[in-house]
Amino acid sequence: MDRAGVPFPAGPDLPAVEPKSAPKVAIVVLNWNDGAATLACLGALRSIDYPNIAVIVVDNGSTDGSAQRIRDSAFVDLVVNPTNLGFTGGVNVGIARAMATTADYVWLLNSDATTQPDVLSRLVATAETDERIGLVSPVFYDPDQPKHLEFCLGRFDPAARLATQTADPQTAVAWQRDHPDQIVLLGTALLVRRRLIEAIGVLDPAFFAYVEDVDYCLRAHAAGFRAVAVPDAAVFHKFKQPVDNPGSVPAYLHYFMTRNYLLLWRKLPRPVLVRKATLWFLHQRLTQIGRMADVPAAIDAVLAGLWDGVRGIGGPYRSDRRVPWLLRATFGRHQAF
Repeated sequence: MDRAGVPFPAGPDLPAVEPKSAPKVAIVVLNWNDGAATLACLGALRSIDYPNIAVIVVDNGSTDGSAQRIRDSAFVDLVVNPTNLGFTGGVNVGIARAMATTADYVWLLNSDATTQPDVLSRLVATAETDERIGLVSPVFYDPDQPKHLEFCLGRFDPAARLATQTADPQTAVAWQRDHPDQIVLLGTALLVRRRLIEAIGVLDPAFFAYVEDVDYCLRAHAAGFRAVAVPDAAVFHKFKQPVDNPGSVPAYLHYFMTRNYLLLWRKLPRPVLVRKATLWFLHQRLTQIGRMADVPAAIDAVLAGLWDGVRGIGGPYRSDRRVPWLLRATFGRHQAF
């Protein structure tokens, strides 16, 4: 990628990491029934210029034979889970494998992300400037529009109890300067310092998938660590946008994005603010339902997410989950009922 076209203001030049002193990075890639994407991701990692890596692929109970394809085609440490443990459970298996080695950092990398050769070197160089930096992330571009910046970083507003995100470089710079203890990063290509994992543990498996990265960033801040986005480290990744087009994403995404924010709020202090945020969130989700009358599966998923989130039930999404009749009749009126 031509960095002259990157609109995010570059930070100060960082010293290159010398091969003899380069901290060891264990790269954890999760595969679930998508061998083509995972193999493409691993192919890109072969071009990475960082001198001290170990690649761990965790197959999350795939049923399409992709684990064997990865085993045959890639020089990686392959761990095969017998069942799908979700993003959190699968990644945690990889983190445990990495921590059993001498890895100084663990880089969580989505299998559908495309890396640049220098991205890991830039992430590690940033992390090495300050031992308080526990989490480091690149910025993300749309693979279909390579100069379109999709995500820089997020900010968790403790009053609103919500995470907002920005793709605007100037806003990202201001947030990192003015609200360093509120920065949240994506788990898509997240570099994690070993000492942070030793301090706060792994991802919360209750989330299963989505919002777990917000939770992890908040836990990192609470433990005294920083989360930093690196402006000149670029990764390409396509993000799903369920609000913009609810019928274009799987129902489970609606479920997790609804339930998991409620699970997150249950973990936060100051219950009065949590109750206010929950009421606002309920209103927002009901408004969303009103716009999805022609997508009954999405409505079912939102209602199930509300019901499970209020009760504190984590784990996987079940498409056969039924919510109480009164909740469906009151909030989910559509032809499917």
